[in-house]
Amino acid sequence: MAVHVLREEEFDREMETTVAPALQNVREDGTFSGCDGRTLCYHVYRASEPRANLVVVHGFTESSEKYDELSWYFLQSGLSVYLFDHRGHGKSFRAVPDKTLTHVERFEEYVGDLDCFLKQVVPHDLPLYLYSHSMGGGVAALYLEEHPETFAKAVLSSPMIAPSTGNYPAFVGKAICRVMILFGQAKKRIFLSGEYPGEEKFSDSCGNSEVRFSRYEKFRRTHEDYQNFSPTYRWTLESLKVPKKILKKGRPEKIKTDVLICSAGLDNMVLNPPQKAFASRVPSCRLDEYPESKHEIFISTDGIMEKYVPALLEFYSDN
Repeated sequence: MAVHVLREEEFDREMETTVAPALQNVREDGTFSGCDGRTLCYHVYRASEPRANLVVVHGFTESSEKYDELSWYFLQSGLSVYLFDHRGHGKSFRAVPDKTLTHVERFEEYVGDLDCFLKQVVPHDLPLYLYSHSMGGGVAALYLEEHPETFAKAVLSSPMIAPSTGNYPAFVGKAICRVMILFGQAKKRIFLSGEYPGEEKFSDSCGNSEVRFSRYEKFRRTHEDYQNFSPTYRWTLESLKVPKKILKKGRPEKIKTDVLICSAGLDNMVLNPPQKAFASRVPSCRLDEYPESKHEIFISTDGIMEKYVPALLEFYSDN
């Protein structure tokens, strides 16, 4: 089924007059218990005659609310869409009172929460598909390795197989975090990150499209629960430990899911070579490259979106 991809010149109008009302009409909200019993929030967009159930796993400092446009495309193609907010994000449980901070004790908690979501909320009467982005892609990779047959198809978009560490080698970052944690700073803002500015600049963003960026930025600015901005020292250390876990000998080879990795050529948030290394070891994996895209491929200009969205829907097709 062909789906009309929104163009930037009509984006705001169509989102307000068509997409948002249609999604709201089929939206259901709820909560479930995470891997340690903490309360996490989710919502569902149910297709009238679904052919599969698709789970969305969002990225670092994001929320499920950021995926309205993609959810619209998925819904129109016959997929019921299941989204939840990671712990420390949105209205889900937070281990720190400062809502601009993002914290987790162990990265495996994200993986455990995804498993709980699948067991408590998502029906298994239809094929299960997965869409993940960035940190969510790291969560997805670990989950696919531990549960190789749960999903029929999985997209990892700009996945955090390994985070970018900028000018600091990973081992230096780990050492700094461990020292700070030793001195009781595990839940404090990492020194390289500032506070939530209240209004984010498009020029500093991870997307190519200003109109797509602005929609969610305005939402964040007016909703305190969604103003995640900085990692804690513990979160940073946990993220730096992810590559060794995902790329451990024998783990990617266990995956039986059909996987599509979408890699952004201008990505400065995660590293592309580890994505290729992971893709080469997954038995059934396709790697699509978007050379002109920044990290958030789904927040891109028309030219990129008109390639990206059809590629996703073709991958999720019944063929």
